[in-house]
Amino acid sequence: MTGGELPGEPLPPCCPGCGVILQAAALARQVYVCDCGRHFPLSAPAWIALVADAGSWREHWADLRPRDVLGWSRPVPYRRLLADAEARNVNEAVRTGTCTLGGRPIWLAVFDFRFVGGTLASVPGERLTRMVESALRQALPVAVVTASGGARMQEGVYALVQMAKVNAALARFGDAGLPYFSVLSHPTYGGTAASLALIADVTIAEPGAAIGFTGPRLIRQTTHEELPAGFQTAEFMLAHGQVDMVVPRTELRAALALLHDFLRSR
Repeated sequence: MTGGELPGEPLPPCCPGCGVILQAAALARQVYVCDCGRHFPLSAPAWIALVADAGSWREHWADLRPRDVLGWSRPVPYRRLLADAEARNVNEAVRTGTCTLGGRPIWLAVFDFRFVGGTLASVPGERLTRMVESALRQALPVAVVTASGGARMQEGVYALVQMAKVNAALARFGDAGLPYFSVLSHPTYGGTAASLALIADVTIAEPGAAIGFTGPRLIRQTTHEELPAGFQTAEFMLAHGQVDMVVPRTELRAALALLHDFLRSR
């Protein structure tokens, strides 16, 4: 990552973790990780630049575009959401392609929270399924970086069925003994967490990432129980066996390369 890529959302003036005044240029050189360890969200282009070897990324199925099949109108018309995202040059909630990682060929998918909250819908599901099927034919590993609010309500059941569709492809991929890596960034919620995000051979989470099916307020209102402190953080998930590793972003490429070599050798 060169430092010129944009983060996933506008930076606050001060770090919520330590209170230091943020300098955008300096933070970019540190892949948007504060000195205190606070990880700021990344956009899909920034994730691609971080994970893929320079110049190796080749995007696939970028021409697949979402449609307003239900005529969704409230509270904001779906067509307007799509048009706004297109005006900001944000290409759907998931981008898929091939690249090399330390010279090793892989298929890579990255979620982009800027596009309707990184929600799983018809186009993201189709791109992910095609990617897994292509990786299976080519006997190549798959890595997915998630940042999602769940399934996209504006597409109704068309969005919900993508969970089963992608998982079915991943099941065939797993039966072939090919490596699948999942990287959970902040936040990873809803249908994404309930399907593809937590079924990888190795599941890595970023420090402090929020992970779960739904937010703590709704869980508290539903169960009427006092929830454990930090129960949806990456660190809590690691301690309770829901993720395999918590890896700082600055060490992610090296960790993925090491895991790739280990699993491929087996």
